[in-house]
Parts: sequence; C-alpha cells; structure tokens
Amino acid sequence: MPHYIKPHLSSQQQAALLRQRGMRLDEATCLFALGQIGYHRLSGYWYPYRVVDRAASSREGRPIRAVDVSAGTDLAQVLRVYEFDRKLKLLTMDAIERIEVAVRVRVTDALGRRGPFAHLDPSHLDKRFCMPGQGRPSRHSGWIAKLRGHQARSAEEYVQHYGKKYGGDLPIWAALEVVDFGALSVLFQGLKRRDRDAIALQLGVVDRSGTGDGSVLANWLRTLNLARNTCAHHARLWNRHFTDTIRVSALRGIKELEHLADLEHRDRARFYPALMILWFLMEKVSMDGAWNAELVDLLCGFPADGVVSLADMGFPVGWERQMQSPRLWVPGSDLTGIPPMRPGNAAELSADAASVRDDGVGDSRELV
Repeated sequence: MPHYIKPHLSSQQQAALLRQRGMRLDEATCLFALGQIGYHRLSGYWYPYRVVDRAASSREGRPIRAVDVSAGTDLAQVLRVYEFDRKLKLLTMDAIERIEVAVRVRVTDALGRRGPFAHLDPSHLDKRFCMPGQGRPSRHSGWIAKLRGHQARSAEEYVQHYGKKYGGDLPIWAALEVVDFGALSVLFQGLKRRDRDAIALQLGVVDRSGTGDGSVLANWLRTLNLARNTCAHHARLWNRHFTDTIRVSALRGIKELEHLADLEHRDRARFYPALMILWFLMEKVSMDGAWNAELVDLLCGFPADGVVSLADMGFPVGWERQMQSPRLWVPGSDLTGIPPMRPGNAAELSADAASVRDDGVGDSRELV
C-alpha cells in the first residue's frame, strides 16, 4: 500500500490548485471560503462537477472522476450548494429535536403508567430486548449501563438534586431527559409491542388496516438518528447515501408516504425518504405549518443547474405535490399550500449529467 505523500498547502496554494484544475473563482471569495470552510470539506460539494475519466471508468466498471472540474464550473455555484446544505441541516435538526421530544413524552407515558422505574424492570419490556445473547449481556443491560453513564456525567441541577435527595437511578421521566436520541430509539425498540404500536398510532404510523405499526416507527427513528448525527458533525447531507434506510415497503398504509415505495433503489438510500418522514411527523407534532413551509421554500430555491438538482437527493418528478399540508393546527393561518416552483428547479438532471451520476457511497471528498 503506497504512503500518503501529498504536502500541506496554504490557502493561496489551494486557490492556485483549484484554478489549475479548471475552477473559475474570485480570489478574495475563494480565500475567505478556504479559510472559513476548508478545502477538504468543500471538495465534497464540487465533486459532482469533476469530469469523468472515461478510460478509468471503463477499466473499473463504474464512474471514476478526474481531478479537473468541468469547463465553466464556478466556485460561486459550489458555495451556493454548500449554503443550501447548511440550511437544510439546520431545518433537519429543528424537526428532529421536536420529534425526539414528542417521542420522549410518549415513551415516558407508556412506561410511567407502570411505575417510575419501569424502564429498569424487564417485565415491562419486550422479552427479546431483555434476553442475553451468547456470551454477551442483553440489549437492556447495555442500555441501562449507557443511561447510568449519562447520569454520572450530567451536570443538570435536577440530576444533582435527585442524587443528593434519593440516590440511585432516575425515574423514567427524568431518565429520558439525560439520554441521547440514539438511546431513546433503542429503548423504543425495547418496549412491549403493544406500547410501540400505541405510540405509532398516536403519530399516524399505521399499516394498511389502520393499526399502529411500532416496527415501522422504530425503523424511522434509527434512520432519523443517522441524519441527526450527520447534521451534528456538520457533514454533507443533501446528496448523502444512507446505509440504514426507510423501509418503504411498509408505507402502503400511509397515503402521504406510499409513493416512496415506487422510488428506484438508489433513491431510497438518499435523503428524500427521510425528509418525507420528517415532513409527515412534523404534521403531527408541530403546532403550525411554519417548518413545512420553510422547508418547501428552501427546496424551491435549490441552486439547480445541468449538473446538480434535487434528483441527487432522491426527489422524484412532481415532488411538490407530495409536500402539501393537508391540515394546519393554527386557526386563521394563511399557510394553505406551498409556494410555486421558481424557474430553474427541475427535479430531473439533464441526460448528460444523469449518465454519470455516482452511487454516492461514503463521503466523496477529495484528499489533498
């Protein structure tokens, strides 16, 4: 295996390298972006603009990109895509925070009715969740250890107060305030099936018979946790390939989401299905349609060109029809629909660009 020998480059040298590789740029803007965002992070956003090395692609049997960008590629356009992605991550985190809190409340209620420490008692949880594996503890034991670790590290006043007054473990309504979203989703999977299904029904997550389907909601929470972690680490989100995807085959009972089952396999691993899940759940847990309207406005302003478009996120043609609020909770609200599409936001790529779309596995950043 060869050793990595590429040297460190200053911002000025990086700008010169970009010019050498065909990037049009304003020097001052480029140096500012390189100084505040970084070459490596931005390289993931100009990756789609790199030309395809046809000889290498033929040898490898998959698209291989050269280091040069296509003629006419402008750094200003790359920065517009970066800014879109940044705003998309902020909106995503906003929605996930509200959905997470709503699920915490419902899990707390389901277990709290059985006792303040029902989350520690295997009799109140799914048997498989509490069953040890071969040579390893149960998932429940692992979850409790993680909870106690969070509790020990917490500097929250209510945690300190409880420890001084009572000692020991926190009751469920306090315990779920110290764990992260990942631990919440694990506990949800560990609930008894009737509890999972009841919570799913409250959130409109149902099967074809209209019965709450907790297994589907568990799948959604796992996928949303991956999206949350992507946002929290400020990684590229908009055209990311997800390894843990929404189980679209189980959505036929939800009218607003059943079209996801018709997506191509590649698009099912993009962000569009998860974004539709956020859209759907925000209709249930948000007090108004402001988030949904803000999302659509952002999407309508995507800086599409002949290389990148919303199709890279898995968006189907006619996605606008799927993102219309059937109801809004605040009386008198004028958010009765979505803004019209602005010119230049076609959901399909040009034929030439579509022919060289990548599978997008991993992070397509350039190493310098």
